[in-house]
Amino acid sequence: MQGNFLMLQKEDLKEVVAEMVQEVLGKGQFKEQPVANDNVYYNRDEACAHLHITPSTLWRMQKAGKIKVHKIGRRNLYSKQDIDNLIEKA
Repeated sequence: MQGNFLMLQKEDLKEVVAEMVQEVLGKGQFKEQPVANDNVYYNRDEACAHLHITPSTLWRMQKAGKIKVHKIGRRNLYSKQDIDNLIEKA
């Protein structure tokens, strides 16, 4: 099998690549993937910021069973879905 060589100037190569990108994007071959919010977790500071509470209040809510904590190693993580549910109830 013999190879074919094509020599292009830098500007010509840019044009060819730009045309190929436009063609691919125009056909819709690349579509943005929707972000799945099911697996989003917040750390303590992020959870407190979303709920507008202090870390001690978050701790009391956790002990009272109002919010579920997911322990991964030594980290406490709170699911976005649980936090959104708390906000809706308030």
